Amino acid sequence: MGYGCYMEITNNRTTAVTTYVNSVQCMYQDGQEGSNLQYFNNLTVQPKTTYPSSGQGVYIEAKNSGTCLFQSADFTIKVCDSNNAIIGNLSFSDSTASWKLADNTNPDLLNVNINNSGTQGHITITVASS
Repeated sequence: MGYGCYMEITNNRTTAVTTYVNSVQCMYQDGQEGSNLQYFNNLTVQPKTTYPSSGQGVYIEAKNSGTCLFQSADFTIKVCDSNNAIIGNLSFSDSTASWKLADNTNPDLLNVNINNSGTQGHITITVASS
């Protein structure tokens, strides 16, 4: 098992946004080890809403065994507007039990907060109003 975190996204725009998960490497998915990264694939986030609404976020976890023992876990979240135009891409990476934002192609509209304290991290993505 690898380092996990809870992830959530807030849409502060007046129109919906859709997220897509790409470039997944060394991540548990589809419920393996309780990790549900696929939750964010083709997810429509309604205006002025946070997903999931539970307040804790969706659990995701890096693989830290087998062929992934010495590799970082990586994935990208693509955020698109209601016309399917790309707002930006967020690239995340976990190595040595510490999540980080490796790249943000639109920091003016996509705000990311990562907290690695505690036994699990927490990633909050906020899409700013335009």
